[in-house]
Amino acid sequence: MSGAAVRIGVGARFIYDGEVVEVVEMLSTAAGNEVVLRNATTQQVVRVSLREMLASDRARVVPVGPGPSADDPEELASVLLAELTDPARQQMLDRAAHVLEVLTGYRSGMAELSTVNEPRPEFDPCLPLTARYSAKAAELDVTMRTVQQWVSAFQRNGEAGLIGRKPVARNWSSVGLTSGG
Repeated sequence: MSGAAVRIGVGARFIYDGEVVEVVEMLSTAAGNEVVLRNATTQQVVRVSLREMLASDRARVVPVGPGPSADDPEELASVLLAELTDPARQQMLDRAAHVLEVLTGYRSGMAELSTVNEPRPEFDPCLPLTARYSAKAAELDVTMRTVQQWVSAFQRNGEAGLIGRKPVARNWSSVGLTSGG
């Protein structure tokens, strides 16, 4: 068994006992989680314990798309985040809070975790996004384009998108952030 993880839910496909099946329902029972599988060929339905299915050699996940590869143009977020120094990690987290404030009005990204005086008037979610970009740029003394690049990178790759990368040989002892966008 590998250490890889896969999300299992309705729509997940497996090879189960040599047949292609799809999860059509998930159930939580007193005995544990169960899945209802539909055979892709015969349309026959069977209910199976999720634990039993995954622990046996009877099932293999059919990937929806290719997984990470050694020749991917971008590194895995977990690798990038693990390499950060404490100051670089804090800078990335601060930048993420700024991006979330632009997008949602809240530095945490949600009203339920808001601090006093959030959302600030200049980041009210009712305002046009360009107005919020402009306000954040003025607050941080950067260009509006820099804020837009941070937002775009965050939307594509989460917090890992906010890590500045320099196109030089990697120094494994200290990985940090670039100052721009």
